[in-house]
Amino acid sequence: MTMTSRAAPFLPLLAAALLAGATAVSAQQALVRSYANPALPIGQAWLTRYGDTCIALLPGHVVAEAGVPAFLGEGNTGLGEAEETSDLGDDLSVALVTGTLAQDCGSSISTLSRAVDNLLGSQGLATLRSVNGDGTTANLAVTLVDNDGALFLRVRPTNDTVQIRKGHSGSLLMVGDRPVGMLLAVSARHGVGKVLRFDALLERAEAWMATRGRAATGTPDTTGNDLASSRNGGSISGWNSLPVDAEHRAGNLVAAADDSGFWRAAVDRWPAEIEVDLAGEKSVIARIELDGRDLPFPDELPGRVEILVNVSSSGRNWRSLLSREAEFGADGTAVFTLAPTWARQVKIAIGNSRGSPERVSLRRIHISNP
Repeated sequence: MTMTSRAAPFLPLLAAALLAGATAVSAQQALVRSYANPALPIGQAWLTRYGDTCIALLPGHVVAEAGVPAFLGEGNTGLGEAEETSDLGDDLSVALVTGTLAQDCGSSISTLSRAVDNLLGSQGLATLRSVNGDGTTANLAVTLVDNDGALFLRVRPTNDTVQIRKGHSGSLLMVGDRPVGMLLAVSARHGVGKVLRFDALLERAEAWMATRGRAATGTPDTTGNDLASSRNGGSISGWNSLPVDAEHRAGNLVAAADDSGFWRAAVDRWPAEIEVDLAGEKSVIARIELDGRDLPFPDELPGRVEILVNVSSSGRNWRSLLSREAEFGADGTAVFTLAPTWARQVKIAIGNSRGSPERVSLRRIHISNP
């Protein structure tokens, strides 16, 4: 069975050269149980750190069944429980984790690669990684049978005599030693598992944590904290698409707010990439805003966007933070919230525009740490 994909064309498949130098992700997982019946495995969770906070990502129906989810870390590394849970949509939930397990919570969410499509070929094998009741881990070989290119993958066991069980919900889908998604559910009739892509999972977790943080401090004013603004010392250091004319150069993207100019480029080949040098030697960023207000060509606004950062002082070593559709609100801006992460440069890779096949337009790029 072949795997179908509607992923953006600029995301390369099986980019082995890029992956060779990447660092493997710490796959800290946990078994989910309930206090009502501790011997019964309900599902799985994946743990990561957002700043100083340990969070668990797990299916919503697992949270509902557990009531208050209790966690057993892989390798019996510790116990924990959910202090607070929230629904992130599509049967994904996030929990704030307390207890011994929170002391060994895995990698920071800001260090994790979102380059899922680099790991997915036109068809291929993967494994569902889960934690057993004794803390040991298990791997179930599966075949990727579908990829919608945005949210979901579907998998089937390679061995027809083996089934994906109820307790596998929340297992990580791994290609080699790298996660590409989380198992949400399995069809009892067809034995096919539904998996939420890892990039979408991380994006929702970061957006929720950022919103939760802003609720305590209020909505930030980024005008004086714009690390991309030329007025503050930021600059455009690279681009791969020529502007349509001298009045619409990439430098307009970081111009002063009172400048009426904007960027408009003719794209020969997607993605259209913009590299931004941030003010200062190295900065923490947590918010990127694409400003498309009052543009004369709304169909030229960016569609799918990938955001990458470089922290190295000795060259460009790009790390992908997220990849998703740019959602421009009624105010004409699209906002991407991130876990606080260090960066010297930020790359905005635009996979397509909203409607124009050969043009892209944008007024400003704002980058800040609210």
